[in-house]
Amino acid sequence: MKVLAKYPDIYKAHIVQGMLENEGIECEIVNENLPFIGMGVAGFDVRIVVNDEDFERAKEIIDAVGD
Repeated sequence: MKVLAKYPDIYKAHIVQGMLENEGIECEIVNENLPFIGMGVAGFDVRIVVNDEDFERAKEIIDAVGD
C-alpha cells in the first residue's frame, strides 16, 4: 500500500475515496478519527492509501480533478 494523498480533514478524503472507488480503485482512509482528536495538529493528516499497482492511475485521477 502507498500513501496517495493527505488531507487535513475527513470530508475531502471521503470525496476522493468515492471518486477512486467509482473508477474501480480500492482505497483506505488512514487516521480517519485523528483530526477530531488532534484538531488539526501537524502530523495528524488523514491519508488515503491505495495498492501499489493502482497508485499511478489513482494519482492521475486526483491530479485531473485538482483541489
